[in-house]
Amino acid sequence: MSSIPNSAMPHAKVHHDDDDHKPKPDAKKTATTSDWVDDATDAAKAGLATATDAVKSHPKTAIAVGATVIAGIAAAIAAPALMAKEADKKAPTPADPKPGKGKKGKAA
Repeated sequence: MSSIPNSAMPHAKVHHDDDDHKPKPDAKKTATTSDWVDDATDAAKAGLATATDAVKSHPKTAIAVGATVIAGIAAAIAAPALMAKEADKKAPTPADPKPGKGKKGKAA
């Protein structure tokens, strides 16, 4: 047996399979939450149906919109890389010593 008293470890109580001690869900709160979730789900389904209908009725336009979105994503990714590359080119480089010219007083 352990010599640690139960009051020092209240979390170490024995749990039984009884459901009597579990708190019952609040019916009012659950109904409100489920209503909100149902409303959001219905709105998402309606939006998806509208988008699907638009794509079916205008497939060429949908392709053009998709290509535009992809080009925008590519530009958003490539622009910072190109700007960094241009900044590296504009950065001053240390002066390179010219070959054949030495310090004063030395013969080359």
